[in-house]
Amino acid sequence: MAGRHLKKKPKPWNDTKLQRKRRTVIIASAMAGCLTLGAGGYYALTRPLTHTEAAQYKGMTLPPVETTAPDEARTNILLIGTDNRAGEPGGNADVLILCSIDRKNKRIELMSIPRDTKVMFPDGSSSKINEGLMLGGPALAETLVNQLIHQPIDHYALTHFSGLVDIIDTLGGVTMKVDKRMYYNTGDKQYAVINLRPGAQTLTGEQALGYVRFRHDTLGDIGRTERQQKFLTALAHQLLKPTNVTKLPTLVREFWGTIDTDMSMLDVLGLAEKAKQYEGYQIIHETLPGSFHDPDKNSPNDQSYWIVNPQEARYVAEQFFDKGVVVHSPIQDPQVTENWTPPVTNSGSVDNAMNGHDHIGTEANNLPTDQMSAMSNSANWWLAAIPY
Repeated sequence: MAGRHLKKKPKPWNDTKLQRKRRTVIIASAMAGCLTLGAGGYYALTRPLTHTEAAQYKGMTLPPVETTAPDEARTNILLIGTDNRAGEPGGNADVLILCSIDRKNKRIELMSIPRDTKVMFPDGSSSKINEGLMLGGPALAETLVNQLIHQPIDHYALTHFSGLVDIIDTLGGVTMKVDKRMYYNTGDKQYAVINLRPGAQTLTGEQALGYVRFRHDTLGDIGRTERQQKFLTALAHQLLKPTNVTKLPTLVREFWGTIDTDMSMLDVLGLAEKAKQYEGYQIIHETLPGSFHDPDKNSPNDQSYWIVNPQEARYVAEQFFDKGVVVHSPIQDPQVTENWTPPVTNSGSVDNAMNGHDHIGTEANNLPTDQMSAMSNSANWWLAAIPY
């Protein structure tokens, strides 16, 4: 009996293998969980934030929109403003501004496209460019702008009125100089009354919305595009204040639910992280030049339009984005718009009239109003306006 108790017990090989197997399963499960969470988080950060459902124009496949090369020092974003609520279909574009972050020339460039600009749609019909958003969503809006000015568009960012109010209120308001008394009852259920008094002041979100929407003045929509440019410039300065630059990643997350965009969270955060370098950038802006067309009383279907010469639109956009040449008086005589031709140098070459000159940030028509009016009656207006 004593010998039997001294006999060694066999090692529990089966138990050890079972424990190892359990540990392997637990570790593998944990790794799989981490990978799943990581993949889900990466997907959430990299997927485009698009509340607006994709739309086609009358069932057509829209032509591809040109974009900048990924390694170029420029990002072009089409800013679209609409009075529709997020996720709701339809609605025209009240704001169309191509914003270019130009790292090579250290500029932020804002070109406004008047909402009443007459353009040709993919089916060959003509209408106002602001109808593109309702008829074909942001994709059609991008297509129309791209075809009009021949500038690449990398992304769009669509802001609804309520989203703009939230953004401004989150920033604590934006400081603006209101040039004149603005009062108007829009008749809307929300943000119905625009009521601003002249003078420098910090506007709340609702007041800022009224500032960019108001257009009951002598220049109509052109006056409003100028205010929108001033507002975006003031907003950029507000965002790039040292106190806000460090908070931009947090602010981006707060703004995220107020916009529709084909950018991902990583795209937007990448721009926000570089905001410090944008602080010293020059901000330039202009409105695409053209002329007013009033409805013909003898044509029942005729409308008021902003008429743009397609050749001039492309030339102006190239001068603005490539060379920083700014035109601050976009209103032309209809004959000038219709008969416009590119400036010609003494050698007879076209489109190189400004080579060899430094016109970065130049105001191409920074001339007295009376002189500007006189030159606007000449087909050589552009050539005379450019300072050599």
